[in-house]
Amino acid sequence: MNAVLICPADREAVATLEEIAPLATLPLLGCSVTEYWLEYLAKTGAKEVLVLATDRPEQVRALVGDGARWGLRVEVIPEMRELTPAEARAKYEKFLKHPIKPEAVILMDHLPELPDRLLFNSYADWFAALAMLLWRGSPHDRIGLREIQPGVWAGMHAHFSPTVQFHAPCWIGENVRIGPNAVVGPMAILEDKAWVEAGAEISRSFVGPETFVGERLELKNSLAWGNNLINWQNESSVRVLDLFWLCTLGRRRGARAPAPNLLGRAAALVMLGLTAPFGLFSAWNATRHGLQPFRKRLAVRPRCSLSTTPRIPLAYYEMPHACRLLRRWPQLWNVACGEFAWVGNRPLTPDEAECLSNDFEQLWLEAPVGLVSLADAERCREENDCEAQVHSSFYTAQASWWLDLTILAQLLCTPVFLLGPDDDDTFELPFGPPVLKEGG
Repeated sequence: MNAVLICPADREAVATLEEIAPLATLPLLGCSVTEYWLEYLAKTGAKEVLVLATDRPEQVRALVGDGARWGLRVEVIPEMRELTPAEARAKYEKFLKHPIKPEAVILMDHLPELPDRLLFNSYADWFAALAMLLWRGSPHDRIGLREIQPGVWAGMHAHFSPTVQFHAPCWIGENVRIGPNAVVGPMAILEDKAWVEAGAEISRSFVGPETFVGERLELKNSLAWGNNLINWQNESSVRVLDLFWLCTLGRRRGARAPAPNLLGRAAALVMLGLTAPFGLFSAWNATRHGLQPFRKRLAVRPRCSLSTTPRIPLAYYEMPHACRLLRRWPQLWNVACGEFAWVGNRPLTPDEAECLSNDFEQLWLEAPVGLVSLADAERCREENDCEAQVHSSFYTAQASWWLDLTILAQLLCTPVFLLGPDDDDTFELPFGPPVLKEGG
């Protein structure tokens, strides 16, 4: 038997969870919804499974591999949009050796054993599915899982103080740490590598993997993951800025810090002030010649961003008739505000982002938006051509502080390139009138 699994995407009702990780990879008592479905299909006799992923397919592929651990042959295929079951069956049936039954094309918006409990209509629905899964006892066959007291389950290498108070039902994942006098439960779910400090109280709440819960913090009716805190009862969410209360212990795979540090932001503010005479003179010169001095642009936020409003495009300004260096002068303000990094991938408009057709190209969106990029250092004339895509994907995969310093040093050694024209019809030398490009 063959099957097709469709990963859910673009669920505004759970936008904060979707920003943290692809919905198909969200943990539910130690396993993702994709893993639950693959386990179910293996038990029902499936041999070959296609997984159609729209959101960050590389993370879905890293999660499931080739399917060998379920005795399946699994292939993850990127899609530009979420297909309906009928569309998926019509598109992929011809590529499989055996026909696909209509019931074997599944949109993974629910769990196999809970067909009527949709996961992503709201945060409350997602937590309700978790609670029902815990009550039914279906995840209790995991390797190394033990019942430390009636209704309280703990995974391998979980450590907790003898003074911790547990109130069933509770789920404690692998490598979890719980400090003295903490109160956990009822209906508390702590995923793998969570860390709960002394005196914290957690009830009717979910704590995501690698999440730190501070001392004496009280979580009720909440979803806490990294520094994102969601009240699943009233559907409100907030980003906690105080790392002593709530933060992530580890960096998600493929993600980088979305903004430069305080030193980098301060340096951008100083640079903005020092270069203000040049930028303002260039703007005045463009106005004097009847040209628009500033132009507003919209950019897609990087996927590694921790913003609580990931769907809102990022606004920035450029000077369309200036040289390449001064063209980006207004974007120093974005660096100072923490929206841009000094070095990253250049911003893409929503329309340009839609043209990124495969995993390799979509790596562009996995790094912070940068004032300068590796493509600049390699003297790419166009910011979004094929050569720039290669450099942006390479930067995302290899990003480090050493590579950032190398890019900055390389750009400082190429002042002619920085003072040259950009990709508009006209450009302006730092202190001269607009000049037409060749062929313009």
